[in-house]
Amino acid sequence: MASKTTLNETNLEALGAERLAALLMEISAGNANAKRRLRMELAGVESPDKLVHEIRKRLTSIGNATTNIGWRSLKAFKADLDSQRRLIVDQVAKASPGDALDLMWTFVFMGASVMERATDKSGDVFAIFQQACEDLEPIATAVRPDVQGLVEKVAFAALINSYGQNDALIPIMAPLLGPDGLKEVRKRLLASGKTVETRPAPGSRRMSRWRRGRMQQREALRRSRPRIIHQALVEIADALGDVDAYIELQPDIRLPDMAAEAAERLLGAGRAEEALAILDKARGEKPLEWQTIRLQALEALNRNDDAQAFRLEVFHQTLNRDVLKAYLKRLPDFDDVEAEDAAMEFVLKYPDVHAALAFLIGWPSLDSAAKLVVARSRDIRGSDEEIVPVAAEKLSARYPLAALVLLRRMLDANLSRRDSDVAQAADHYDQSQRLAARIDDFAGFESQESYTTELRIQHSRRHDFWTLVT
Repeated sequence: MASKTTLNETNLEALGAERLAALLMEISAGNANAKRRLRMELAGVESPDKLVHEIRKRLTSIGNATTNIGWRSLKAFKADLDSQRRLIVDQVAKASPGDALDLMWTFVFMGASVMERATDKSGDVFAIFQQACEDLEPIATAVRPDVQGLVEKVAFAALINSYGQNDALIPIMAPLLGPDGLKEVRKRLLASGKTVETRPAPGSRRMSRWRRGRMQQREALRRSRPRIIHQALVEIADALGDVDAYIELQPDIRLPDMAAEAAERLLGAGRAEEALAILDKARGEKPLEWQTIRLQALEALNRNDDAQAFRLEVFHQTLNRDVLKAYLKRLPDFDDVEAEDAAMEFVLKYPDVHAALAFLIGWPSLDSAAKLVVARSRDIRGSDEEIVPVAAEKLSARYPLAALVLLRRMLDANLSRRDSDVAQAADHYDQSQRLAARIDDFAGFESQESYTTELRIQHSRRHDFWTLVT
């Protein structure tokens, strides 16, 4: 059971209305946001229309403001901004969905001007406007506004999407717009693209280097009119399921990532041959997404042998465990065992020894990992902090020699650095001593006694280290 001093609604109710009112007056003193919120709550009690009026007045004030929102005032501003959004969603939408829809559109429309003024490194302001776009959907669904009015608002919101804050709006509104509405939005956007974009002329007053830098950073993030329209047209093409329009909008379909996105849409439309053709025309390094979509295209065409050959090719290039598992899963019984053995042999000779070690530890094939370490110890970087320590730990139980080799590589690398971690080096040394005691045959590697002697010669001045291990 929660303590009676825990802050929750039940415990606070026990204070009574009079005491709570006094506390709220005391707490809100000097806090403009708290006072504003309390006034709006009181307005809502008096009348829903009064609350709508207060919210609209506040949104107008925020939208018309021109002063920059610096880091000192940003926290309070974010709280105020999100408070207005939540009031619309939690209170106005329940009492008057039509007013809520109107207010939420006003909220969304002021996004660009707010983003222009805010120092929003955390992305919190951006997230509030993204959430507002999502909030529109249930409110608009309840109101069912006429399509023509919705077209006007969506087109306008798309055109002022200067910072990407409204990217989700077209997909969200697509079911309400329908195909005809989406096409009308597209028509309006294309018409807007023919007009010259006007920007206010910069002021003539001198400004500090810092302020000029902030303006340049904002300008770099701000999307141009052509880019805004292009993004919206892509979203409309997707919403309409118009794959050909989507492909035409891609700047270079030969880029692997763009080819993969186009091919994925073609596959969804049952056009696997075209998807494969686009994928195979791509140039440059192929990401995992491209490889995955190509496999899906081959399987959609029932080219299973080609798909298997491609899986093996991808595995040989990337050592991707999931790809190898998929390859082995499709082989007949017993063939998969031979194929797995062949794959492990391939990994042992893979050029990137660290990638090979990571694969073998993760597969797992600890026997092969131990063979790799012993055979290619000189290629292993002791400074590697991702796989080498993990491999040493995994191998220590059954393969002490391989684990010892890795610990020595880490120890050598650590002591050779100016900023070495002496405590960690001492720990590695102690572990290597314990492992060495379990090894009868060092298989050509130095015995622990010989290694320690060499270590003392090379790092004789590291008194901080030797003090810890002796």
